[in-house]
Amino acid sequence: MEAGLALADLESSPSDGAQFGPVPSAASKAKSYETWNKDFAGCLFRNQKVDLFKSPSTKEVSSPGESERDFRVRLQQSGREVRDKQSDSLRQKYAPKIAAIQDRIRRAGQMVERQQAESRSSQMQAAISVGASILGAFLGRKTVSATNIGRATTAIRGAGRAIKESKDVGQAEENVSALQQQLADLEAQFKEETDTLAAATDPLNEKLETVSLKPTKANIAVKLVALAWTPHWRDSNGATIPAWS
Repeated sequence: MEAGLALADLESSPSDGAQFGPVPSAASKAKSYETWNKDFAGCLFRNQKVDLFKSPSTKEVSSPGESERDFRVRLQQSGREVRDKQSDSLRQKYAPKIAAIQDRIRRAGQMVERQQAESRSSQMQAAISVGASILGAFLGRKTVSATNIGRATTAIRGAGRAIKESKDVGQAEENVSALQQQLADLEAQFKEETDTLAAATDPLNEKLETVSLKPTKANIAVKLVALAWTPHWRDSNGATIPAWS
């Protein structure tokens, strides 16, 4: 049992009017103290341990006797440093991916604008060609001629190209929408990992581990094995009563 006394608390002589009690026979032998010294060291080795708190995120361990609250407060500064370092790593991981998708969105947007301009031009040219062919047929020059048929055929082909380019515009716009969705998903993933990191490195809410340290025989040093008396009162009948009760 741990006495909890410092060597300075022990007296070498009894108080006034007090007497030392008789010494047990074993306590009068010097060899007994050597045996008790070894027994006490063995008892410490087998039974004593120190439980400390450990932060999984920072790997820091509390000091002996440091309360959980004090340890968490001390972890706040180191926790911020670890969180900032890991956040930088996350940003470095996601930044190139986000930049690449943003560049693809920019180029896809330019493609949409180019396709839209070409589609509008083709639609206008096709409309003009078809209108000119129909107008020529009604002007009475020649009702049917190879030239008129050729012009009509060209106008129809132009209208077909205009329809195709209109579809190309739709596909280009769908490509932009798909890329924008990829960007939104990537940003959401980045935010989720950032939030998870913040929760994991929050010293006030982090689940601490318990580390049990046991002494080694080489680290046990018994400073003193001595004989001590505990104070008692003796009543008129000779019975002893503990003086501290």
